[in-house]
Amino acid sequence: MKKLLTLSAAVVIAHSANAELQALDDAEMSSQSGAGLGFALQDFVFSTDDASLAVTGIEDGTGNEVGIKWDQFYIMGEGSQNGAVKKPVDIGSYLHPWVVRSVRGSSDWDGDPADFYTGDAPAIGDDVAALQILTDVYTSAAQNTRQYVMDCIFASAGDCGQRAAIRRSGADIGSRFTLDFADGTNHVWNIDMRGVYLDGSGFTLWSRPDDSGQSELLGQLNLSLLAEEFQIDTCGDACTGTGSLLQIDQVYLGLNLGFGDMQPLKFSATSDGNFVLELSKPDPSSRGVDPSDRDAMLAFFNEYYANAPKSDIYIGEITVGNRTAGETVINGFRAQYLKATSIDL
Repeated sequence: MKKLLTLSAAVVIAHSANAELQALDDAEMSSQSGAGLGFALQDFVFSTDDASLAVTGIEDGTGNEVGIKWDQFYIMGEGSQNGAVKKPVDIGSYLHPWVVRSVRGSSDWDGDPADFYTGDAPAIGDDVAALQILTDVYTSAAQNTRQYVMDCIFASAGDCGQRAAIRRSGADIGSRFTLDFADGTNHVWNIDMRGVYLDGSGFTLWSRPDDSGQSELLGQLNLSLLAEEFQIDTCGDACTGTGSLLQIDQVYLGLNLGFGDMQPLKFSATSDGNFVLELSKPDPSSRGVDPSDRDAMLAFFNEYYANAPKSDIYIGEITVGNRTAGETVINGFRAQYLKATSIDL
């Protein structure tokens, strides 16, 4: 199994390099906010090669076991020809690292309303600390993927050709799964993405007491993912035909799920061990609003709609075999409620 070729940077930045280390209790730990850890991977190639992972215990509708093998997973540089050519890719850089950090919530709900939705952790009260995982960030109109998508895919800015010419290369990411059935047949799923960009994405976690007083894990996902090409191929052993190949020319997911204390993602587990992910409805109680106060409720939702980030989805031309379908654009929407639960098969 070939993994990381070169690790270019792993830098820890502390507020004071000369201070003595001191033990902190839970309350003191929660009040700390550090600069965090920045890292970048240079000339990165990951491939499982001939290794595979088997999943057992899954049955079909007639009770026969279905064997699932994860045959391939790769992350390489753009132009790898679906993982066949081991081209390296840079994930982040010295000037634009991925970051893991702890920050204080940015919103002093008793302070200036103009500052409620600014800072490192907007819409999260300043009485808690949050953990953030952030991908590389760019201000250049050519390198900032969201700006590039908005200007050159959703719209047609005059300098798009020039921007495309100087954009850095993306990553190629792919995976292969084989399903073996009781009758001796099998089915192969190949999933390949070319020219993948994740800059400007982030994941934030914090906790607050739930209705029963127990700590509840809350989160917020801000995803900006562009794939210049997305392919799914379903076939038998040989995978030599093209009739089963689904290909999409450019896919963009600009998803914002959760908005601080006002509408957090909630992570929990059921009594039988299943995982639950829930995007709660906008919560007026997070701002101390009385639901029976019509004017206060109206003000809360006006504030929510004025500040909660919107989501955008772009799906380019879809080709299946010799048939094509036009592009799909979903622009400027907000998710009001979402609940996903794992189940026992």
